[in-house]
Amino acid sequence: MNRFWIVVTVILGLSAPAARAEFVSIGSVERVNRSTGAVEFVVANGLLSVYFLSDHVVRFRYTNRPSLPPVPSYAVVPWKHTVPSIEVEEKEGLVEIRTKELLVRVKKTPCRISILDSQGRTLVEDDESLGVTCDEDEVRCFKKLKPGDRFFGLGEKSGSLDRTGKQYTMWNSDMPFYTKGDDPLYVSIPFFIRMNDRKAYGIFLDNTYRSHFNMGASNDRFFWFGAEKGDLDYYFIQGPEIRRVIEGYTELTGRMEMPPLWALGFQQSRWSYASDSTVRQIARQFRDRRIPCDVIYLDIAYLDGYRVFTWDKERFKDPNGLLNALALEGFKVVTIIEPAVKADNTYAVAKEGLAGDHFVKYPDGSPYKGEVWPSWSYFPDFTREKTRRWWGENLSKFLGQGVSGFWNDMNEPAVWGKNMPDVVKFAGNGHGTDHKRIHNVYGLEMARATFDATHSHSQKRHLILTRAGFSGIQRYSAVWTGDNEANVNHLEMACTMPQSMGLSGLPFVGSDVGGFGGAPSPGLYVRWMQLGAFTPFFRAHSALDTPNKEPWALGEEVERLCRKAIELRYRFLPFWYSEFRKASQSGLPIMRPLLVNFQDDEVCDSEEAHKEFMLGDSLLVAPVLSEHDTTKKLYLPAGRWLDWNDHSIVSGPRWSTVEAPRDTIPLFLREGGIIPLQDVQNYVGEKTINQIEWFVFPADRSSYELYQDDGQSYRYQHGEYSVTRVEVEKNAESVSIRLLKPHDRYHAGVKAHLFRLFDMASCRSITLNGVPLPRLGEEPLPDKRTVGFFHDPKKGILTFRTDASLPLTVLVRR
Repeated sequence: MNRFWIVVTVILGLSAPAARAEFVSIGSVERVNRSTGAVEFVVANGLLSVYFLSDHVVRFRYTNRPSLPPVPSYAVVPWKHTVPSIEVEEKEGLVEIRTKELLVRVKKTPCRISILDSQGRTLVEDDESLGVTCDEDEVRCFKKLKPGDRFFGLGEKSGSLDRTGKQYTMWNSDMPFYTKGDDPLYVSIPFFIRMNDRKAYGIFLDNTYRSHFNMGASNDRFFWFGAEKGDLDYYFIQGPEIRRVIEGYTELTGRMEMPPLWALGFQQSRWSYASDSTVRQIARQFRDRRIPCDVIYLDIAYLDGYRVFTWDKERFKDPNGLLNALALEGFKVVTIIEPAVKADNTYAVAKEGLAGDHFVKYPDGSPYKGEVWPSWSYFPDFTREKTRRWWGENLSKFLGQGVSGFWNDMNEPAVWGKNMPDVVKFAGNGHGTDHKRIHNVYGLEMARATFDATHSHSQKRHLILTRAGFSGIQRYSAVWTGDNEANVNHLEMACTMPQSMGLSGLPFVGSDVGGFGGAPSPGLYVRWMQLGAFTPFFRAHSALDTPNKEPWALGEEVERLCRKAIELRYRFLPFWYSEFRKASQSGLPIMRPLLVNFQDDEVCDSEEAHKEFMLGDSLLVAPVLSEHDTTKKLYLPAGRWLDWNDHSIVSGPRWSTVEAPRDTIPLFLREGGIIPLQDVQNYVGEKTINQIEWFVFPADRSSYELYQDDGQSYRYQHGEYSVTRVEVEKNAESVSIRLLKPHDRYHAGVKAHLFRLFDMASCRSITLNGVPLPRLGEEPLPDKRTVGFFHDPKKGILTFRTDASLPLTVLVRR
C-alpha cells in the first residue's frame, strides 16, 4: 500500500500547550467511496468524510482511526433540510464535488481541500504543506491566509471585535474581573466568520475538548484551528452575506425560544440581598420611586449554608409569602442555582444524588468532590438523562413556590483550584467519557436540564440565565458577560462583547450594569445604565464588598437619569419583543455590529465603529462610553438618518460628533425605519397597553411587523399571536401608510395607533380609508380617544391618531 507521510515540526507560537511538537499529516487519498449527499475518502492516516447538508453548508469530519466514532454532538440539532444533489467527478489527482453554490476540490496527493464558489473563485484552501495534521491526540487544520482576511466571532472574547492576528482558546473559565485580552472566559463558541473583499463565510469546529484558534497570529502564511483531542469535525458555511452565515450557523446549533415579555424589562440583583425584609425593602423602593423594574434576583445568601434547593430558615422564613407579596407588586423572582451539592450526609439532595447515582465519579467509582461555596461538594452529571430529570424535579419545587426563573452560575464548572481533574468520568449521554471532553459543555447541559424542567413542570415561560456555555446555548438560556468591574474598560467591553456574542449566535446577551466589582462613579453608572437600556439583557448587579448600586444609591441626580434610561427601555418594549421574535426565527442577533447591516462599508470594520451598534435593521445606538464625555464621535453609514433626540436629519457616510449631555444617549433612525413604542409602565402587565405609537422616517418603500402574544405562555407556538404589519410608501406628492393584520389570533387590547412621521415639511390633507381626518389645533396626546392630525412644519413632524380597526390606509398629501 502506498502511504504518504509528512512530518511537520511546529515551531514556538504555533502550538498552544507546548513550545515544540511533531505532527503527522493526513496523508494521501487511497480510496473514494460515494453515498447520497456524502463522499468518504480513505486516506493514508485515517478517514475523511465530506457531508453536504445544503448547497452552501458542508461538513468535514476527519479521524486518524479506522472509523468515525459514534459520539453525539452537544451543539448540533437535527438538520431539517433535504440533502442536496451533488455531482462527483474523479479526475487525475483530484476529486471535485459540486453543489449549486460550491465546488469542493480534494487533491489526492497529499490530501488537501479547497472550496470554491459557483464562479470558480477560491474561498478557502488548506495550506499546501500542512493541511490537516495530528499527533495522535491533538488535531489541527491549517488554512491559507489571504491578504485582506479579517476574522470575527468566537463568542465571548474581550478586546476588539476583530480577531485578526490573535490566538484564542476555548476552555470555559471562571475569570473574575478579566481585562481586555484575557482569554479564555466563561463561554466557548468555536465559530468564526471570515471576511475578505466584503464577502463572508463561516467555520464552526464541533469539538468540545480544549480547542485553539490562531487567526494569523505570529505569521502571515496561515490561520489554523484545532483541538487537543477528538476528531476534526468542522462545518463550512458559505455567505457571502454575514447574515446568511449566522443563519446557517444557527440552523446547525439551534435558535432561542421566545422569552417571557417581562424578561425584557429591567432586572435588579446583588450579591446578596441577605434577608426577606431586605428584598421587600428593595421592591418597595422601586415602586415608591416609580422606577420600572420587573425582576429581583436572589444570590447565594438565600440558601441554607449554600445548599442548593434550600432556603435559609432564619433569613428567609416564609419563601412562599415573600414570593406572593412580590408577585402582587409585579415582581418576578429569579434564584441563583449552582451545580455544587454540599457533601453532607444529613442533606436530602446529597443523599438522593448518591442513591440515584447522579454525581460524577473518579475512575475507581467513588464520587468526585470539589470545594466551592458549600465547602466540599458533589457535582451532578448533566450528561445523563436521569440526572437531568432528577435535577428538574428539584427545580420544580421552586417553580411551585412561584420562582420565575433560574440563574445558573459557577457552571464552567468552577471549583477552588480552577478545574475538575481530567480523570473525572461522565456518562456522556451513553458514550462514557471524561472531564476533558465534557468541561466545555457542562454549563450547556446544566442549562438543558433547567430548560427541560421549566417545560415539563410549568405552562409558563421562564427566564434562564447562564454564565457558562457552548455552541447551542442559545437554545436554552440567556447569557451575560460574567464578573466584570466598574471601570471604563469594562463599560466599553459591555458594548463590544455582546456584539461578538450576537455574531456567534447568542441573541439574548448583556453585561452586569454598573460593574459587578468595584465602585462606579456617578457618571460611569449613568452611562452604563443608558447602554444597558439598549442591550437585549438588562440587569444591574454588584458584588458583596461593593457599595449599593441600585438606581437611587448614587444620589438624586443619578436616580433621575437612571429612571429616564429605564423608562426609555419600557417605551421600546413593543420593538424589543418584535425583534426577539425575529431573532427566534432567523438566528440573527438583535444587537449587532454595523458590519452586519452595512457589509460593503469598510469603515464598519474599524474598532472605533464597534463602539456603536444597530438594533435590528434601522436603529443605530451610539452609547457614550466615558464617565466624563458629553459628546459622542460616531459613524453614520450611507443614507439619511434621523437624530432621535433633536429630530434633525443627517446624511452619511460620515463621521460626526454629536452633543450627548448626561441625560442623553445618541440614537439615529435610518430612513425607512419604523419603530413601535408604548407608554411607560412600572412593570410588564401593570396596565393594558391600549395605544401603540409608531415613529416613522418614511422612505420610498419600507415595512415593519409588530409581534404580540400573551407574553408568558407557550400558546404562541400553536399560533396564538398577532402580527400588525405597517407598510409605508413615499413619493414626491404623498406618503401612504397601510396597517394590516396578516395574523390575528391574539387580542392585545390595542384600541388606537398614534403615528409620528418625520421629514414632513408639508401636509395638505390626510385621509383615513378615503375619509378626511380632522386637523387639530394641538397634538392629540392628552385624550387617546381623539382621532385626527396635527402638523408642525417647522419641526417637520406630522402626528395623527387612528383607531385600531384594521386594515386601514392613511394617505398624506404633501
